[in-house]
Amino acid sequence: MPWGMWAQSAAPQEVAKGVWFLEGDAHAGYCNSIVIEMKDYLILVDPSYPGRTKELMAEIPRLSPKPVKWVFDTHAHGDHSYGNAQWTKVGATTLAYVGVREEMDLYEPTRWRAAMSKREDVRATGANDVERPKVVFRGDKFVLKDATREVDFLHLGWGHTRGDGYVWLPKERILCTGDAAVNGPRNKLWDADVANWPKVLDKAAALGPKVVLPGHGDMGGVEIVTGQAQFLRDLYAAVKAQMDKPVAEVRVTLPARDANWVRPDMSQHIGIIYSEIKAGKPAGALPHVWQ
Repeated sequence: MPWGMWAQSAAPQEVAKGVWFLEGDAHAGYCNSIVIEMKDYLILVDPSYPGRTKELMAEIPRLSPKPVKWVFDTHAHGDHSYGNAQWTKVGATTLAYVGVREEMDLYEPTRWRAAMSKREDVRATGANDVERPKVVFRGDKFVLKDATREVDFLHLGWGHTRGDGYVWLPKERILCTGDAAVNGPRNKLWDADVANWPKVLDKAAALGPKVVLPGHGDMGGVEIVTGQAQFLRDLYAAVKAQMDKPVAEVRVTLPARDANWVRPDMSQHIGIIYSEIKAGKPAGALPHVWQ
């Protein structure tokens, strides 16, 4: 379903036996979350903001009586990770790729405090900083496995952020992408390596997912991953072809295939890519302020 048709509040969808997709309320800034049932416990992918975590804590017991043991942050952004502390307080262990902790150390508590000025749910925590993941993995894979299923936590490279983590269920062929691939024009590029991002998505698509659960927007198939990659390639190429112009004069007209990811105002995307190309290093490695 295209981005413009998102439901404000969606009931949990059981994608496979013991795997639920919980679409976050976009109007509240929430990301999507996924619950994965293991033999004796549950895994939550992306706790989102504190307000959403409060909702999830009420909703998840209606899906399964098992406790949430692991909470995975797909990346460091607040709409995916700012509920961390609420989960550790009730006994869960937060998990992420090491790059998530590194990005939090780099950008926090500045971003947390900015969120406090805008969001009551962040202010209500009484905290002054985001809680870092308690467990981080290095390398490209961390595995949880029992008699029910195998769950692979993957780092495939620097895309949306340097800490991007994917969750892959090999038996069910379900891929959770966080914001590395979204269904609609919801991504920001400030922390990205835009040139490398499509290459990372190629690796994700090569897994052969039958179902893709994105960080924002409705679930779908591998077209969410390949479409996001194509959009980024087309946008990057369009900006690169105009590097002889001042950035304010750069305009892009993208193919119809990219329509699902195109914003009404592309100037922010253009400016970030222009700066990345000019500097010859990832946009996320350049000085920037999250907007």
